[in-house]
Amino acid sequence: MSDGPLPASARLSLPARLHLLAWDTTRLRLTGAALLPHLVRAGALTELAQRGLLVDDEGIATPVDPDSRTGDAVLDGLLDLVRESRPRRWRSWVAPWARSTLVAVREQLTADGYLRAEKRRFLGILPPADHVLDRVAAANALREEARQVLD
Repeated sequence: MSDGPLPASARLSLPARLHLLAWDTTRLRLTGAALLPHLVRAGALTELAQRGLLVDDEGIATPVDPDSRTGDAVLDGLLDLVRESRPRRWRSWVAPWARSTLVAVREQLTADGYLRAEKRRFLGILPPADHVLDRVAAANALREEARQVLD
């Protein structure tokens, strides 16, 4: 376990921080897994709106600039999806394909060393990799930072 501290939460996107906050660091398992794809997608939409790349046009999530990029693969992927799709209300962007955003965030956190992919055999079949929290101290630091903000 590479239990280094969080390098700076400002470098992690909002969906990545939300994913890390969903981990129960005492039992080392994910909590609220059924709702996590929607939470992560909503976090990505929120960050795009905070950065001014998506705006509200009478309840419709509308991209501002067709060529703008964030530098974050997850956010840029979602921004491209919004650009290429028909106009939709904010709420309808949270559920469809939300799992794809979760998978992209998981891959990003794995590449950055926050999660570790583990393959397990079940009944002789090799399922997709399970992800395990590899930086417990980083998740705890992020949780403490969130707690301080809420206090």
